[in-house]
Amino acid sequence: MMLLLCVLVTSTLGLLLYLKIAPFWGLVDHPTDRGLHAKPTVVGSGVVPVSLLAALMALGPPAYGARIVAVFLMLLTVIGLIDDRWGLASSLRLLCYLAVGLLTPWLIFPESSLSGFVLIVMGGGVAWCINLFNFMDGADGLATAQLLCVSVGLGLMAHFGLSDDPAWVEWCAWVAVCCLPLLWLNWPPAQLFMGDAGAIPLGFFLAVLGLLAFDQSMLLGWAWVVLMMPFFLDTGITLLIRLVLGKAPQVAHRDHAYQRLILRVGSPLPVTLGLLAMQVVWQYPLAILIVHNQLPLPLLVLLSTIPAVSVVVYARTRA
Repeated sequence: MMLLLCVLVTSTLGLLLYLKIAPFWGLVDHPTDRGLHAKPTVVGSGVVPVSLLAALMALGPPAYGARIVAVFLMLLTVIGLIDDRWGLASSLRLLCYLAVGLLTPWLIFPESSLSGFVLIVMGGGVAWCINLFNFMDGADGLATAQLLCVSVGLGLMAHFGLSDDPAWVEWCAWVAVCCLPLLWLNWPPAQLFMGDAGAIPLGFFLAVLGLLAFDQSMLLGWAWVVLMMPFFLDTGITLLIRLVLGKAPQVAHRDHAYQRLILRVGSPLPVTLGLLAMQVVWQYPLAILIVHNQLPLPLLVLLSTIPAVSVVVYARTRA
């Protein structure tokens, strides 16, 4: 508990310091016709909680390739920070995501009996999770709120039921405590953005939590899927529609459901609050039913798609 308190204080102070010095380094995101903010805002602040998380991983118990995860976290946050400051070609960033994604399953599960094909599919999933979390980091508080919902929810479910590994539960607690101050400063109206320096490595870490959730228990893994469902469906449906319409997937846009809703209501606050309500009222109860194996798994997973699909349909037809 004392460690978590120290991490919370350090992350808060680090972010406040970053807020002051980032403008001198040119780390400011200016409004564009593809963004949702109306004034210049400090960007790249995700480097603070990610660096703390990487330090905890490197110095903590060497479970599940923790040191490898720490290295990838720092590598991705450096790539993200460079992109926040100077910009990187989308093809180069995607190549980095794929490289990290494909290496991750082999390095985390070095003695796995899984086939090479399965490991490649898992690696592709990691790369996609990195990309989708970056896609969804376009509204004040939204991505950070989702990260906290997933990490806190999984950590509690594992602690009270489906995992006897304290190291993995610690990972969930660490990322939540590292990023809680980020939610405070990123809450609408945001004082700073995590930027690619935060969204890329944190998307990677969410993917790692998903891999380890399935490794701990198939039920816990599906609970992770349910908690991630709002982001999976918004990004997945939007990407498919854009591909069908012949639009380039790598071009920045404001076509996601959450972006359309924000443009309609004029503020990110109702959208971020709506995500939190969706998680607490719908996704969490379904995830709990899954980990306790109360109802057929396919039914619960199908039910978990209803709110997000409804939001996407509404956003595309009314917003």
